[in-house]
Formats: sequence, C-alpha cells, structure tokens
Amino acid sequence: MLVSRSNPWAVSTRTVVLAAVFGAMVIALQVVGLGSIPVPNISGAMTTLLIPVILGAVIGGPIVGMFAGLVMGVIYLVLPATASFGFLTLVPSRLVMALVAWAVFRAVGRTNTALGSAVAGAVGALTNTVVTVGIAIALGQVPLAVIPTLVPQALVELIGSAVIVAVIVAAVDAARRR
Repeated sequence: MLVSRSNPWAVSTRTVVLAAVFGAMVIALQVVGLGSIPVPNISGAMTTLLIPVILGAVIGGPIVGMFAGLVMGVIYLVLPATASFGFLTLVPSRLVMALVAWAVFRAVGRTNTALGSAVAGAVGALTNTVVTVGIAIALGQVPLAVIPTLVPQALVELIGSAVIVAVIVAAVDAARRR
C-alpha cells in the first residue's frame, strides 16, 4: 500500500518529508534542463515536471502531490517563456492535476497498483494539459485554435507519464514489501 487509506489529508512527518522530496525533484528536473523538453509546437516545450507531481500524489497522497504541483506552478511563474500566463493559468491547474491523479490512483489502485498508477499517470498528464490550456483559453491568453497543435504533445506526455509513473510505483511498491 503506497498511500495511507486512513486520512489522506492528515499532515505527518512522512507527508512533510515526501512533499519536500517530490518538490525537490520538480526543481531538480528544471535546474538540470530536463523539466522542459523542446518540441516544435506552439508551446515550444513538453514538460516532464508533471511526473514528480503525479508520483507525489500516488505515493504520498494529495497533500504531497499538491505541494509538488505548487512548486511546478511557481517554477513556471518565474520562467521567461511562461511567466506571462500568470498565476491563474499556471498554478491551479497543477493543484488540480495532483488531486485528480491521487483520486484516480485511490479508486483504480485499490485492486491493481500497476494499473492504478498507469491510469493515474495518464489521467494526471491529460488533466494538466486540459486544465492549463482551458484556463488560458478562458482568459483569452491563447486562441481556441491552439488545441490541435497541442494534441501530439499531450499524447506523448500522457503515454510517457503512464509508463514512467507505473514503473517507478512498481519499484517503490516492491521495495516497500521487502
């Protein structure tokens, strides 16, 4: 069992430590240049920062995932390429992504951790894209016509997140069972 089933909103030493670890992973990915991988579309980059956010939610629960999501949003607030989108576009979508990933894993992962983590990875990545782009469209920051250009990137992020999250969760789960 990766996430405590009792009270997912309780703050414990474990929660604080995991939040720090997954928040640090988000920062580390960005600092070493692996947080945004250049792709030829309107956004200009595909993010890998969502992986520690989703992993944090799956392994540590909603508070851990949301903290990592907050770190991800703040990173995008200070990057020159994305800062102009502002807080409302860049931060809430990352919090929602963590909550959705946690809820999906909690629902699907009860019977099958591997399937639950893969689905949480895929749905978390899709949530990140849909909510972020949806907010940007609603606020008039990008036109509706941007959606088709983002589909290939969204699919790569979805598949990549599903595979990577499932593999890491399986490894963590196996290590915890020893």
